[in-house]
Amino acid sequence: MSDLLPRAEQQDDTRSLVDAWLRAANTHEVAAEIEAIYQIVADQVAAHQPVCVSSGRCCHFRDHGHLLYTTGLEAAYAVSRLRPGRSLSPESVAGAVDRGDCPFLVREQCSIHTIKPSGCRVYFCDQENEGWQQALSERVVDQLRRLHERRAIPYRYAEWRALLAWFAAS
Repeated sequence: MSDLLPRAEQQDDTRSLVDAWLRAANTHEVAAEIEAIYQIVADQVAAHQPVCVSSGRCCHFRDHGHLLYTTGLEAAYAVSRLRPGRSLSPESVAGAVDRGDCPFLVREQCSIHTIKPSGCRVYFCDQENEGWQQALSERVVDQLRRLHERRAIPYRYAEWRALLAWFAAS
């Protein structure tokens, strides 16, 4: 997990980023904009009707040769909305990295389904639907980047578990 955490000389900067993202994600206006972007994804998913067999394969990153990238703001949105009793610890993130999966994968199901980041919302292992997923993913990342710019929120696009490690360590 140490390779997920920033170097010692970067820890203050990381803490500042995490604090800025959490403050922004907890404002009604920013949360509403994130939710509007997520609604666009939901509408596209409904229109294309990809197959999801709820296997959890998409959450087993190493086994399926992919990684989940997201923004710091999306990570803050999810982390700040974890249900009571559900916490994010350095150990849970490290365990997920060791296993090669997501720390929110529980019994092959997403335990944060309603607050998961856009990359999870867009991705389906249904290979017949890959074309529109790529275009939608690029569109959503662009909208999230513009949200950061409009609201003067620091922007970082990074691997999900690395960002979660920053939150767990802060």
